[in-house]
Amino acid sequence: MYNRTPYTYSVADGIKGSLMARTLGYLALLLVVLMLASLFGVSLGSAGIWIGFIAAMVGTIFVSRNQTNAGAALFWGIVVAAGLGIAIAPILWYAILYQNHLFITTLGAILVAMLLSAAVVSWIPWDFSKLAPILFLGLLMLIITSLLSFFLPSMFGVVASRAYNLIGVIIFTGYLLLDFSIMRYRGRALPTNGTAIVLAVSLLVDIINLFLFLLRLGRR
Repeated sequence: MYNRTPYTYSVADGIKGSLMARTLGYLALLLVVLMLASLFGVSLGSAGIWIGFIAAMVGTIFVSRNQTNAGAALFWGIVVAAGLGIAIAPILWYAILYQNHLFITTLGAILVAMLLSAAVVSWIPWDFSKLAPILFLGLLMLIITSLLSFFLPSMFGVVASRAYNLIGVIIFTGYLLLDFSIMRYRGRALPTNGTAIVLAVSLLVDIINLFLFLLRLGRR
């Protein structure tokens, strides 16, 4: 998704903190949109899962194509956040209303994962975005296993297993490292107008997937 042009500066130089500040600001906005959309998603029932998933997928495609246009990127970022909110509404509100302790613990784990990821990227002068091929391969394996569980009931035990969900947590923690690394090292090489929004959407997707995998781990 990002330009692989070689750096013209040392990887240890990093970039100014303004990109991270803008990214986290947009992330906060998208999280608000997600929560508001989840209120609407509850009333849609099972149909909302598919509606939200399709909206999030379409939004993710178009937000990455509008990095040079902040307005368009923000619009599609909001579509992604709203879609995710609708899709996960039943799981989210069930956890909030009936598994309050697990919900709070999961949020705490996500916050720790984000802080540790940011700290590791800050302390270690290495471009973690180089992990992208490995993370994508792991993600692809998770998706294939999940799809197989729809057609082969015997595979559902694998998807529900602690090992499967732990691998999911590891993969999306890796994606947090990747996104923070892009913020630090590639910000100078990326279009400036919509970059913070694209990165905020990437972080939002990481957070939601971490939330789902951690929630399933905590229920075991």
